[in-house]
Amino acid sequence: MIVRVLIFLIIPFFLQAQNVDEVVAKMQTKFTTIQNLKANFSQTISSSQNTSSINFEGEFYYKKKNSFSIILPKRSIISDGKSIWNFDKTNNKVVISEFDISNTTFSLNEIIYSYPEKCDLFLIKNEKNTFIIKAVPNDLEENFKEAYLTMNNNYILNKIEIIDFNNIKYTFKLFSIVINKIIDDSVFQFIPLNEVEVIDLR
Repeated sequence: MIVRVLIFLIIPFFLQAQNVDEVVAKMQTKFTTIQNLKANFSQTISSSQNTSSINFEGEFYYKKKNSFSIILPKRSIISDGKSIWNFDKTNNKVVISEFDISNTTFSLNEIIYSYPEKCDLFLIKNEKNTFIIKAVPNDLEENFKEAYLTMNNNYILNKIEIIDFNNIKYTFKLFSIVINKIIDDSVFQFIPLNEVEVIDLR
């Protein structure tokens, strides 16, 4: 009887260890088929020490390898994979900098490929339509304490939660995802008009 109980206790941990690798592999395989992506998104910044939170909603565009466009009501952050344009619509000012993946707040390539390599992974939810992976960095030099990657039954990443060492949580959700439809290259570039103040740090 004791042996049987021990077997039932050990098997779930074994299966989980196998499943997390399998889910990550399927997520990465699915991502290789995605050349571009368009979605609505919401972002929330919250803290365990504060009951209020900061919320954003907008549009998100992505094109391989590191081109992206984040369109918010008062700000746009656009990259062609070489430069980043951070456009403040309220002050009519754009700051241009070189693309640096180590300093980029949001990179699908970094999250999907680098996180599994530099983190210990745990499959904390495995249901028919949802998979959630907890990622804990194995290097103290990383700038986050833990992350949670949520994907649907097609292994498409649709929610990312990142918690930093100040216990501030950044939650990024994607809705109405459309993949591999033509997106014009102009979406990933920003040409400032004459009245826009330009600060070029490149």
